[in-house]
Amino acid sequence: MDSRPELTRDDLRELPSRVLRRGLPYKADLFVYDTADGPVVLKDYAAKRGIWRRLGVIGTGHEARALRALSGLDGVPRFRGRPDRFCVAMTLLEGRKARRRELEPGRAEAVTQRLDRMVAEMHARGVVHLDLKHRSNLLISEQDTPLVLDFESALCFNPACRLGRLLLRALGSIDRLAVLNWKRRLCPNTFSGPQMARATWLHHLGGLWVPRALLDGLFEIMARRPPSRRADDGT
Repeated sequence: MDSRPELTRDDLRELPSRVLRRGLPYKADLFVYDTADGPVVLKDYAAKRGIWRRLGVIGTGHEARALRALSGLDGVPRFRGRPDRFCVAMTLLEGRKARRRELEPGRAEAVTQRLDRMVAEMHARGVVHLDLKHRSNLLISEQDTPLVLDFESALCFNPACRLGRLLLRALGSIDRLAVLNWKRRLCPNTFSGPQMARATWLHHLGGLWVPRALLDGLFEIMARRPPSRRADDGT
């Protein structure tokens, strides 16, 4: 776990800062603060209005829980605090956009293999990202480490309990599909013709993947339920 103290609003007021991005009415404003431990990003909905501000409370809560659960995992921002309910602070990760033309085939394949292992570790810790397919949520470091950003949509489950494992398996399909899609984008040469056709088909039907994954999980839960007492009695 990160032993550094969590940042507060009072701490942030005393630090040099700059605007990284002014978000649209429904997106967070991003600020960078220069701390003694390195730059920190503050994702902040405090200036938003109405429902977007309320939704920001939910989103930053999801992100804070996910980052806490993933503490110490390479390629994920370190949680630095939740100064208030409208914002969340994390370390700044810098990298370049994941583009095939900027990666040699061998390097691209290594990046996607690392991403695959990274997603598996996230799921082992009980976290599903759910928005990994978005191009802005994956960067690549100078060392070719995949950097996963934006955990506002993420959900956390307890992998030690049966229901948690079933939900992780079902919703984890969304992340695994995203990894497959990144492989299709970055190193298509590693796919055979039928594999590429399947990957492309799954990409275009991605909108159906969420309900399908949920249904698969529900069917599995129902299949594993013990027979009811009424059925045992033969009545």
